Amino acid sequence: MKRSLTLVGACAAALTLASIAFAVDPALKKQAKDADSFKRSDAARTLAKDGSPEAAAILAELFEDKNAYVRDAAVESCESITQAASVDVVAKAATSRDELTRRNVAAALGKTKQENALATLGQLARKDASAAVRAEALDALWLFKGSAAALAIAKDAAADTDPFVRAAAVEAAGRIGGEGAAEIVKKALTDAADGVRCVARLEMRFVARDEANTTIGEAAADASWRVRAQAVDDAAWLREAPSMEALVKLVADPVGRVSGAAHRALQQLSTKDFGRDPDLWKSWWEQAKATWKAPHGKLEELAAAGDSGKATVSYHGIEIASDRVAYVIDFSGSMKDPPTKGGPKTRWDIARAELQQAIGAMPDTSKTNVLLFQLETKRCFDKPTALTPRARKDIDSFCKLTPGERGNLLGGVLDAIAEDDVDTIYLLSDGAPSAGDMVDKTRVQAAIRQVNRTRKVAIHTIGFGAQKSTERGFMEGVARDAGGRCVLK
Repeated sequence: MKRSLTLVGACAAALTLASIAFAVDPALKKQAKDADSFKRSDAARTLAKDGSPEAAAILAELFEDKNAYVRDAAVESCESITQAASVDVVAKAATSRDELTRRNVAAALGKTKQENALATLGQLARKDASAAVRAEALDALWLFKGSAAALAIAKDAAADTDPFVRAAAVEAAGRIGGEGAAEIVKKALTDAADGVRCVARLEMRFVARDEANTTIGEAAADASWRVRAQAVDDAAWLREAPSMEALVKLVADPVGRVSGAAHRALQQLSTKDFGRDPDLWKSWWEQAKATWKAPHGKLEELAAAGDSGKATVSYHGIEIASDRVAYVIDFSGSMKDPPTKGGPKTRWDIARAELQQAIGAMPDTSKTNVLLFQLETKRCFDKPTALTPRARKDIDSFCKLTPGERGNLLGGVLDAIAEDDVDTIYLLSDGAPSAGDMVDKTRVQAAIRQVNRTRKVAIHTIGFGAQKSTERGFMEGVARDAGGRCVLK
């Protein structure tokens, strides 16, 4: 009897092993290696739904696929991976020598929301050689709300030598929450790096709202324009009397990026418009503060345009309030098409004319650059340049190039954000990234936000030929994340 039971057990074990060995359909395995990238993308999504360790192993291989659509599909679909053993299989890919692959692994592990993903995320956040990977791992912790283990990782990373990583750690702490999160955020308020102070101010809204409100005047007086720009965003979010007083002061800020944002916020919160005159705004507030009540709803919906309509310089109807501007323009093959079928002009003809009009109206002292993104980004100048007569001619000649190839939107935007002499970007695109490290709209938007949280560059977007709701939503989201406006054409 004992022997027969042993045989039964052995047979059962053999059957279990067989079911694991052949869990993934051979046809699906073959599809994951198909020459067609769309088929590989579909395979990634199906593998994630399968969710078994074997499927996870094949899925993890796709994090390194040569095609960005496939890589992004593999990462995004990992929200379906829930088995602990499968999460461990995905985590093994974190040993890759390729930086982008490790970033993909970090993002994928976060999407699983499984506790056993935290060990690898902690390793990446604390010890990876790349600051970009460390920051990606910290951003992945946002999905572990209330986790003491996740907060411990953020606390350690808040002492990183790289301010880009410290900023990510502070935001992660605020997003995770729980006991100790407020202390991490408050400590970062005095960080030497202005980008870290920006993020600390942002997270104060959530971990210590009352203190964020009472100290907003300190942020409005910070030596860094980036922190003052953050104070504008915080004031518009908090919507209390100290916030309005901060905005009234900031409307007179010497940096156009800051004063322009403060002006727009005051318009929306007051339904009044006194231009950029600080005395008029101060006089209004002295009379109104006793009875003023904060409006409800989304800020962008509180005023129809967000601008006074009196702007002397604009680009596609969006006021140009700054004198440190970069135009980042889609230069992919789609720009050779007319905006409407059979139209006499191409999208590029129209975009170029609008750019020339804006450049022509900008003051000579404005520092400007034009970046055209294809597979690689083409720059008019090595760095933002004052609009001398020679510079204007150079821009005109530069814009006589012919569009073509696919478009690396993420690369173009990040190139512009990295410029120290840029505080405002005007991004024109159809909202369909088609090249670069990432092309999935959700991932591209997140990547722009990740870099810009310490830079505080205002990004206004023009959805030029954006037809699908996902394309329009993407362009709106990029602008919303960066305190900008979006117009859809």
